[in-house]
Amino acid sequence: MGKKQNVRPQTIAIVVIMTLAILALLHQAFDKIRTLYKAQLNANALELREHFLENTVTNLVGDINTERKVRTSEYEDQVESCIEHVHLIANEAESRPEMVVKEYFDGRPDRTNWTYMAYDRNTNDVIYDSAGLLGDAWDGNEDSLKNSFISVDFFSVGDVSIIYGITKETLNNVVKNSIQEKVSYNHFEGNTWLWINEIRNYDGGKNYAVRYVNPESRVTEGRLLSTDEKDQMGKEYLKEELDSLNEKGSAQYTYLNKNKDGIIAERVVYSALYKDYDWIVGMSADMDDIERYVEKSNAEIEGYIIKFEIVVALIFLILLGFMVVMTVRSDREFTLDITKKLKRQVERDALTKATSRQYGEEVLKKVFEAYKKGKPSPAIMLLDVDHFKEINDTYGHDIGDVVLKRVVMSLYHTFRKSDYLIRWGGDEFVGVYLGLDDDGVYQVAKKVMDAVHEVKVVTEDGQELNLTASVGIAGFAPSDKDYTDGIRRADNMLYDSKAGGRNQFHIAEKNAKIDENKNSDSIARG
Repeated sequence: MGKKQNVRPQTIAIVVIMTLAILALLHQAFDKIRTLYKAQLNANALELREHFLENTVTNLVGDINTERKVRTSEYEDQVESCIEHVHLIANEAESRPEMVVKEYFDGRPDRTNWTYMAYDRNTNDVIYDSAGLLGDAWDGNEDSLKNSFISVDFFSVGDVSIIYGITKETLNNVVKNSIQEKVSYNHFEGNTWLWINEIRNYDGGKNYAVRYVNPESRVTEGRLLSTDEKDQMGKEYLKEELDSLNEKGSAQYTYLNKNKDGIIAERVVYSALYKDYDWIVGMSADMDDIERYVEKSNAEIEGYIIKFEIVVALIFLILLGFMVVMTVRSDREFTLDITKKLKRQVERDALTKATSRQYGEEVLKKVFEAYKKGKPSPAIMLLDVDHFKEINDTYGHDIGDVVLKRVVMSLYHTFRKSDYLIRWGGDEFVGVYLGLDDDGVYQVAKKVMDAVHEVKVVTEDGQELNLTASVGIAGFAPSDKDYTDGIRRADNMLYDSKAGGRNQFHIAEKNAKIDENKNSDSIARG
């Protein structure tokens, strides 16, 4: 009796010391969780902001290409639509047809888009040239002009050759002005801006680029840029950007800069090169926007963490006390018995007594690792009870449970000790067969089908249910990354069985490729 009394103070002391130590560790753990949560929140917010910048820039580049295509088509149609009329008025002119054509284009509402010229075919003397394309010494080579136009028409009336159309320069100027206006009037939340720089020298250096559009600070538009410019920490961020653009056409970086409030803040930037216009299309945002978001989100969650910490500590104290009492009152045999029961619960599905999915996945991982080390692939069966949903809906879940239990019981009669039957989910089961050759796989499939056919279930109203199943069988392939590829390959075969009318099995060829479009779940169960 004295011994028991001596043990109790020692036990209490141990419990107190353990409790204080674990509570201290628990507090440290929660502090670590706070730190990790804040860091992850910051990383996620930064990633989202970076994706937003990249997507916005990518969309703007897409808008440039789209507008160029639309404008090109529009201008081609405009030239095509006026050819007949221009030829007519020129040929009907009593004199100087070129002047009639000039007056026609001068009178159009869109006259600034048109380029027109005329020259004497005999002498090559320039009569007029609205854009100066013919120059002072025109040689009469009309083909050399074509590259300057999107769409152009050449024709002659007597000794006069007339040329008119819409040039590529006109297209580019119209598109540039449109994009410039779009960027100028785009507004985003926080200190976030789209901008465009124009490159003059891809090798960098002094005045390598000019600020083309900058809604954040209009007064800087037209300012020349140099790659030796440094941020507040001495970082040559423009050189870093140009090097990345030259290498891969895009850049993502950060630098320190004074914001509109005069505060030094870190900025994150994503930019892309639009080579046709020598443009750097970019977008930047202040990191302090992200920090404010993180602080706000962190403050909201802090209260919940503190409450959770208190609750966990209380639960832990209660559990610890319970564990101490159980340990004092229990012997080793009882502990072993509990351990065995827990192990059985983990390994077995509670309803059907088939192997549980949790344990089954461990089995599949082990056999896959063995396969990767050179052992033969097991046969992997995927079985689905046909029309199980209809059975549940018609006769109730109790009958459905009976069906599943009897199917498993019948299937176990076909299994060897080395095989596994896993309840994968609902009415879907996975079989793992080791050491079977091709003929053995075929025989197993027949036995499985027969075993399901033998199951008889009588409903409450005396109706006997005759069951069938759809089965797909496959193995691992050298290209597989993990055991799930074998499951997916078997699912392809299950898909074929369902698609073929159910109540059948299909066996995959060795090393068959996985068809992502064959998903057995996509076939409605009924």
